[in-house]
Amino acid sequence: MDVTLITQAIPLIAMICLVYCASRFELREKILKTSAVMFGKTIAFLSVLYGLLLWISR
Repeated sequence: MDVTLITQAIPLIAMICLVYCASRFELREKILKTSAVMFGKTIAFLSVLYGLLLWISR
């Protein structure tokens, strides 16, 4: 996987999670907490998916 793709995808995922949570909640602490949890779940899901596809392709 290209390093520039990873360096661009991780901030993009973080910003999408932050904007999505900001549109749902008003309190800053709630926005930051839920966006951090959502970011972690998204990264974990994409990592598992990448690993599964890598395993299938070999």
